[in-house]
Amino acid sequence: MKKNENQSGGLSIHIQAVMAMMFILFVHKLVREIPGSLKLEGAIGGIVTMTIAALLAISIILLFFRNRWGLILSFVPAVWAMLQWIWVHVIQGNPDRNGIWWYPIFPIVQGALIIYFSILARRDDESFNRNNR
Repeated sequence: MKKNENQSGGLSIHIQAVMAMMFILFVHKLVREIPGSLKLEGAIGGIVTMTIAALLAISIILLFFRNRWGLILSFVPAVWAMLQWIWVHVIQGNPDRNGIWWYPIFPIVQGALIIYFSILARRDDESFNRNNR
């Protein structure tokens, strides 16, 4: 993708989309999952959830500086968001705090969109193209 006169030197739309989805998942972790994991699973659940939230924050910062490791690291929280409900609700048998059966759809969609936009950013953004470095 070539820069034209209308594009600024800022972050591309692909990188912005990945960062936005990761920010939404990060806020979801802070508001909903960290408090819930500390109540349900104790220390280990809270540590895992805080580690995933830290990976999201690190990925966002790396992407802000156009570092491709931000895209690579973003896959870990994205995949975890898509599979976490299986571990918590199916394997461990913990019911959702609000009793909403469709609640896991939101983190699944967030994780899938992070993966989708990460692939788009890696493929289409010239700042990640090895030939231009």
